[in-house]
Amino acid sequence: MKTIVVSAKDFSKAITSTVSCLKNGGIAVIPTETSYGLAALASDKKAVRKIHRAKKQPSTKAVSIIVPSLKVAEKYGVLGKDAKRLVEKFMPGPLTLVVPAKKTAAHLGGKSIAFRISSNKFAHALCTKLGDAITATSANIHGEPDIYSAKKARQVFGEKAAVIVDAGKLPKRRPSTVYDTTTSRVLRIGKISEKQIKNALQKIK
Repeated sequence: MKTIVVSAKDFSKAITSTVSCLKNGGIAVIPTETSYGLAALASDKKAVRKIHRAKKQPSTKAVSIIVPSLKVAEKYGVLGKDAKRLVEKFMPGPLTLVVPAKKTAAHLGGKSIAFRISSNKFAHALCTKLGDAITATSANIHGEPDIYSAKKARQVFGEKAAVIVDAGKLPKRRPSTVYDTTTSRVLRIGKISEKQIKNALQKIK
């Protein structure tokens, strides 16, 4: 398979090439607000399996998603008032929410689904253009460090991804905070603090 490498600076071409790739069942390496990510159409079960194979990870491992809107998030998960409040308050931004999964998300792993609305211009525009969710998994081999360099991403996924969007070297940022709405617990602390989340939720009690 010949991999297309397109510069993120050529924004329109990069979006068009990646949309075409994902709609045709392929996977792509894209920049996100943290590291490079491996994107597939979240609703495409075969493409999600390609993600697992490319990362050399168990097919049972849960895959989080990036969505363009609350409406699309509700296609994959059940969002209660807490989840909707946190989406309204912090998204797009460095927050990932875990909510009960719908049957449409069963192939993404488990009884719950993790999602975020990305603050990265490219990732958000890609989802918006597709009108659907994409996988949000990092572009790295399972168990290895995240990738921040387009050159490294090409070395690792050059024969596995149909498209690589080259945004150069990404600045290293803290991962998103992960909050599980099913247990009311913070699973990973990132830029958004537990206090900020509690304060936001206190306003709807």
